[in-house]
Amino acid sequence: MMKWFDKWFLKKCRQAWDSTKEPTKMESVPMRTNSIDTSGMNFTVYRANGGHVIETRTHDRRTDRYSHGLHIITDEKNLGEEIAKIITFENIRS
Repeated sequence: MMKWFDKWFLKKCRQAWDSTKEPTKMESVPMRTNSIDTSGMNFTVYRANGGHVIETRTHDRRTDRYSHGLHIITDEKNLGEEIAKIITFENIRS
């Protein structure tokens, strides 16, 4: 029974591998990502002891480089105001 399954699985893997090598009509059409065509900023908010850590990620299309930044916001500060400052800072920096 297991030999049958192994052969079947190998056959399906080969079919999947071969189908990725064949050109399709989809390749002739430029694929769009689920994003707007401008360089934007992504950020992630992490909870930490005593506050939050904000990770920012930006992409410069001219140089094709990614930039990462970390910012710390303590619990004493207003989270929304500090995120606004971080966005402003990162936009001025780039």
